Amino acid sequence: MGFLGKLFGGGKEYPPLDPSTPDGKRFERYRETAAAFAEKLKSHLEVIPSERALYCFIGNPPDQFGIAWFEGKEEHNLKTLMKAKGLSQARVNALSDELRHAYERSKEQPRYQVQLGKKKVLVTPSATLERELVKIIHEAEH
Repeated sequence: MGFLGKLFGGGKEYPPLDPSTPDGKRFERYRETAAAFAEKLKSHLEVIPSERALYCFIGNPPDQFGIAWFEGKEEHNLKTLMKAKGLSQARVNALSDELRHAYERSKEQPRYQVQLGKKKVLVTPSATLERELVKIIHEAEH
């Protein structure tokens, strides 16, 4: 995509997520949470719905991004993880690098688009990426 496409909001188009498919049904469990979160953001949002949580890449992964995840309605991010597990800034930076690499490995996974209010959100229903996120985030140690 060229500069003007980015400037005027154009971008790669993805097929819509069919809510009747298993991936669509998994996302639908989190639709309300994803919509509320997307409404708060000005940045691009990509979500990975899983059995355990809704994982959210914010911004432009794998380059400049943040990550948040929702377990139920409770929002978590690297800052809350750092505090809860007593992680050093160096460890959080290493986790961020691991997340970047996991995202890069998922580039060929199918992605879909959903409209949440005024925002288009990317949905990546990847079991492989989900497993990596669980390992990186939930098994983080000092």
